[in-house]
Order: sequence, then C-alpha cells, then structure tokens
Amino acid sequence: MATTIFYFTGTGNSLKVAKDIAASLGDTDLVQISRKNLEKAATTCEGPVGFVFPVYYGGLPHMVREFAGRLRIGPSSYVFAVATYGGAAGIAFQQLGGALLQNGSRLHACFGVAMPGNCQVLYPPNPEKKQQERFSAEADSVAAIARRVREMEEVPCKRPNALVAWFFSLMYGRLKPTDRDRHFWTDDRCSGCGTCTRICPAGNITLEDERPRWHQQCEFCLACMQWCPQEAIQYDRKTITRGRYHHPDIRVAELFQEK
Repeated sequence: MATTIFYFTGTGNSLKVAKDIAASLGDTDLVQISRKNLEKAATTCEGPVGFVFPVYYGGLPHMVREFAGRLRIGPSSYVFAVATYGGAAGIAFQQLGGALLQNGSRLHACFGVAMPGNCQVLYPPNPEKKQQERFSAEADSVAAIARRVREMEEVPCKRPNALVAWFFSLMYGRLKPTDRDRHFWTDDRCSGCGTCTRICPAGNITLEDERPRWHQQCEFCLACMQWCPQEAIQYDRKTITRGRYHHPDIRVAELFQEK
C-alpha cells in the first residue's frame, strides 16, 4: 500500500527531505500541508503515513498541528515523523503526538534531520561550508530513515527533560499567527511580482497597490522573505543586511499554492 507523506515547508528544507524519503521508499504520495489543503485531512489514510516539518521556536508549525488533529488514520497504519531543524526538535514530536491522539492515532517513529538554519530574523544564513556539510549529511540521514520506515521500526520520540521542555514551551508561546507578521515590510526593490502571495502556505498575503499586505494569519515560515526574487521583503530592521536562504535543489514553483 502506498505511503503518504504530508509535509510543511517554507524554505524548501522539509520538501527536500520529503522528496528524498519518497524517492528512496518508492510508491509514495507527497501532500503539502497548506491552508488550501486542510480539507485533505478529512480523508482517511490506510497505508503508512509520514509527516515532515520544520521546527519553529522549538515546536510544531501551527498548521501542522491543526492538520494532524483533523487527519483520520487507519488503525493499522504505521505513522512516522521527521523534523528538520537548525538546532533541535524541541517539543515538536510531543505536540504532534498529542494532535494525532485526538483521532486515536499515535506516532510509531520519530526522526530528526539537521538542515541549514534559516530564521534570518534571528541570525544570518549559515556559512556556505556549513550548508554543504548539512546537505551531505542529509543524504545519509534520509537513507537510514527510509530503511527504518520500510521495515516499520518503532523509534521512540526523545523527550526533553522537564526544564528544557519548559524553556521550549516558553519560546513556542511567542509563535502566535495573529501577530507574527506585524513587522514585515517591503523596500523600494519590490516589483509587485506576487511571488510572496503565491508561495505563502497560509494564504496570508495579498497584493494591494502592487505591494504585499499581510493579514495576521502568519505561520512565520519566512517563505515570502526568503523567496522574494528582489530580496525586497524585510522583517523589522533585522534583515536588511542579512542574506537570504532557500534550498538550492528546490524550485520556487514547487511551493506555489494551487489556485
């Protein structure tokens, strides 16, 4: 029976990992988690099911949590999760496991893949050397993950200790979709091309007078900023002198939302 992998991505890191796992497993359907695809959670998955997602502020993207809470998974399905991150998985696996329990499912295996950090509102992009090191390591990690998924191994999710979990919960509390986009703006390089409106998985951006406007439903994936062809989207004053990052093997069109 075909495997279904649900993925959420902003810069393409998680899409790259999802594509590589799918290629290794074979007979795998890839489904993007986005605002327009939330209705797909109403279907029932009977085969193996995977989730691939980035870690934001130590936790799970809000939309992934919502999607997983809606998804119906067959009682005999093997369910695995792959977190991509620059630092650590934080409490993301515990959050995903809790969401799945709402419909009687559980996680059978959890995996982590370190990828280039891409939160330019906090720090500059990783140096080229570190990026290449992580790209090389990703290939080995994916091969090992695919092998264990193929054999349907049970891989317990590592739990942070109570103090670390508290810290990540505190950090995650800052990730509120209703106010995370307050500080986005565009400089004079903006051409009104609309790439940001097409790439936003939350459907949170529209063009008004040929300039993007954000509507307070932001997942803080930074796709709009990272993929802007003019690098015209800024966050506060922090990103003006910082570069941008998106995975070099992913094309922007792969992230465009269906109309």
